[in-house]
Amino acid sequence: MVFPTTGALTPSLTSRLSANTRAKWKERYRIVKKYGIRMVFSGVTCTGLVSLAKEAAVYGAKRHGKRYIGGILVNNSLTCISGGLPLLTNATKVVKYSKACHSACAAAWRTCHNVVELPFIVCDYGIFGEYVPSCGESDYDLYSPTTNIFNEFLN
Repeated sequence: MVFPTTGALTPSLTSRLSANTRAKWKERYRIVKKYGIRMVFSGVTCTGLVSLAKEAAVYGAKRHGKRYIGGILVNNSLTCISGGLPLLTNATKVVKYSKACHSACAAAWRTCHNVVELPFIVCDYGIFGEYVPSCGESDYDLYSPTTNIFNEFLN
């Protein structure tokens, strides 16, 4: 979602472009930034899994390796399982808590995405003169556009 503004807040590289061209470049930049960050997440996860496999093959999984495995697998597996479980069953409580769990995992992913996006804010202001957000409110959440995950568990 790109917020419309009448003019840039600071001088930028695209300040001389027309409004249409600027909006097109802003949308392209947002998409590249969004999927670039997701590729970084995938790369870090794959690198971590490869290093764990190497460590486990030589020394066995030590205490540090077990924590690393837990950190990598807990949110990934919870996100995937809780996202797909409502498709497999019709039990209302299972579906309700699965969707709530998925919303909580999506909030964690969205937070990580926003933290990774912090260094790009300088680029945003240099190129466009304003912040260009790449992660929407419901980008990682398949079921609920709400951001208040506690209401999901309490209702």
